[in-house]
Amino acid sequence: MAISTGAALAIGGASLLGAKMSADAAKDAAAMQVAGGDRAMAQQIRMFELGREDLAPYRETGYTALKDIEAMKPFLTSQFGPSQFAQYLDPSMEFRQRLGTQATERLANVGGSALSGNTLRALNEFGQNLASTEYGNAFNRFQTELGNIYNTLANIAGMGQGAVNTGVQAGQNFAQQQTGIITGQAAAQAAGTVGQANAYAGALGNIGNMTFLSSMMKPQTMAAASGPPAAMLVPLNMNLA
Repeated sequence: MAISTGAALAIGGASLLGAKMSADAAKDAAAMQVAGGDRAMAQQIRMFELGREDLAPYRETGYTALKDIEAMKPFLTSQFGPSQFAQYLDPSMEFRQRLGTQATERLANVGGSALSGNTLRALNEFGQNLASTEYGNAFNRFQTELGNIYNTLANIAGMGQGAVNTGVQAGQNFAQQQTGIITGQAAAQAAGTVGQANAYAGALGNIGNMTFLSSMMKPQTMAAASGPPAAMLVPLNMNLA
């Protein structure tokens, strides 16, 4: 039984309509996935910027500490000398020196040898010991102060460095996430395009198959329907003898 032209057109139209619906669905699905990716990217950008803002004070403090270390480098690298000794000398040294001298002189007076060699030797040793001890104490104070200043500034600078490292890591994570979303969007768009193409290709293939089958099912014009050719007819009254 042959398929009528009207039926073929109806079937072909239905196939194309179905293809369009499938293609539109693929396009819409891809668009929804891309839109979702855009929202995710926007949220990630907002969180990244908030993180940068939160870390900004630590970075600025660290930068300031680095500048302070640079500015104080001449002091932090200075050598201990007479001026430093005078600056870091214990203020009580003069008082203790005077008391020690007086005590030595009084002991000598008791023995009746205030100006003897032993007394002078004792006074000299007392002064040398006191000076040596106080020199070492002053040097230690100098070194301790330099170390304290540097360590304090270095710790503050380290806090800024930590903030920078955190920001760098956050930036790397942000870039990876954005790359993943962009790749996913591209894949969704490609899948949508392929889906549209497949839908229309399938519809056109169905129409082609239907047309071929229709042509194969049409009745063939047979010679037997109108009788054999005239040349092949044999008169019934012909003498065959």
